[in-house]
Amino acid sequence: MNPICLIIPPSPFLLDERVFMSLGILRLAAVLERDGIDVEVVDLSGIENYSEAIRVHALSSPARVFGITATTPQMPSAFEVAKAIKSVRSNTRVILGGPHPTLVAAAWKKEKAKGIDGRASKALNQLDEVFDVIVFGDGEQAISRAIGDAPPKHIDADD
Repeated sequence: MNPICLIIPPSPFLLDERVFMSLGILRLAAVLERDGIDVEVVDLSGIENYSEAIRVHALSSPARVFGITATTPQMPSAFEVAKAIKSVRSNTRVILGGPHPTLVAAAWKKEKAKGIDGRASKALNQLDEVFDVIVFGDGEQAISRAIGDAPPKHIDADD
């Protein structure tokens, strides 16, 4: 199996992007490695030309699956990263996980229960337009489905 490339997008809203480690995606890398899957981790923190950097990496990487983690403030960068990958490797799968999609899904479920299409529905639709698979909740529980054959568009780790 080809390696999986896990990506930490920049956090330009922080004074120093290297202060906080992204433990969630590193735990995910450990789970994948435990299962015998090679992992590339690309940390774009503090890189100004991150779109070009990930384009160059995607061109040289044997990975066919790219996973991006994102908090809400990182979403503009996460969108750019996904688009950069797809611009040079349109046949890849780009997965989004992390706190932002998890919170969007929680709000979307509440809207759905109330029978309304509000901000959460709009936010989820925006994610659906750019990412091939979106993971809600703990990625360690959902990664095998996300990287497997024909995954669903949404994977809820709470299911």
